[in-house]
Amino acid sequence: MLLAFFLANTAMAQFNQNAYFLLDSNLATKGFVTTDAAAQNIGPTTKVGFKVYSQAWDNSKGWTVRFEWDSTKADFMKTNSGPDAYNDVLTVNGASITPPAEVNIIGSSVLNAGEINTPGVYEISYAMSGTGAASKTAVGLVYFAIFRTVATFKTTDPLTVAASVTVVDETAKTRFLGTRYFKVNQKIDVKNASWGEVKKQFKDF
Repeated sequence: MLLAFFLANTAMAQFNQNAYFLLDSNLATKGFVTTDAAAQNIGPTTKVGFKVYSQAWDNSKGWTVRFEWDSTKADFMKTNSGPDAYNDVLTVNGASITPPAEVNIIGSSVLNAGEINTPGVYEISYAMSGTGAASKTAVGLVYFAIFRTVATFKTTDPLTVAASVTVVDETAKTRFLGTRYFKVNQKIDVKNASWGEVKKQFKDF
C-alpha cells in the first residue's frame, strides 16, 4: 500500500511530459497563429523576428530561452525583445505592424534569473516572482525575439536562428524541449505533420 502511494505521488510530480514549443513569425496577431517560422526577401539593417509559444505545458514556474545564430549576419535586438509582446509600431519581417500587447505564460510578475549576451548567443531565464501557484496554461507566449541584419546583408543571404527552450516546473525540475529554427531568405518545405509527429521530435531529450 505504501509503495503504491509513493509511486502514485511520484507519477503526479512528473510535469510537462508532453511539453514542446513552436515558433510563430506572425507578429501582427495576438496568440499562437501558425507554425511558419520564416521571413523572405530580407535585406540589410532589417528587423526580423518571431514569437516563441509553449505547447502542452501543464506546469510552469519559469523557463529559459536560448538563441544561436551567425553574428556576422545579424545582431540580437535586446531592446525590442522580451517575455511580453508590446503594443508599439515595429517594422519587422518586411512589414510595418503594431504587435498587440501580450503577456507571457506566467504573467507580469516574472524575474530575470540569469542572462548570457555574446555575439551569436543570447540566453535568458525567467522565474515567477513570489509564491504563487504554477501556471497551468498549455499554450502561451514564452518570448518575443527580434534580430536585425547587418549592413552588408543581402536578400540572397540566408540566416538561421536556432531557438531552444527549457521549462521549469513548481518542483524546480527542468525539462529541455529541444531546438527549432527561424529561417530568413530560405526556401521552406511545407509538410503536414500530426501532433504526434511533432512531439516525437523531442522525445530524445
